[in-house]
Amino acid sequence: MSTLEIVRNSLLVLHFIGFAALFGGFLSQSRVRERKIQAGMLHGALLTFVAGIGLVGVRYPLHDQDPNAWPLPDNAKVLVKTLLIIVILILAFHNRKKPAVDSGTWLSIGLLTLANIVIAVFW
Repeated sequence: MSTLEIVRNSLLVLHFIGFAALFGGFLSQSRVRERKIQAGMLHGALLTFVAGIGLVGVRYPLHDQDPNAWPLPDNAKVLVKTLLIIVILILAFHNRKKPAVDSGTWLSIGLLTLANIVIAVFW
């Protein structure tokens, strides 16, 4: 296993941890009346974004080493996933200090996170 593959796998683990923090924070407050943006949700979204950018960046040198094992990333998929996480970050950052978040915003964060996961798996 090359150094780049170790970097890629480490970034992938961080990406999963970020999604787990974001979606876990959403689910943990699903039955609470007054929902709020937890710090872990915002940090998870930031970690997901940064690790995702890193995953795309490391893919190009991996492709240069072995094009058959590491195809180039699908730029359309990267764009859609990046836009989704940016919207999630905007919603979370804008509502982070509010004592309670309305249901529409809360549901949007959860559904956009779920959509991002589904796109990652099925696209």
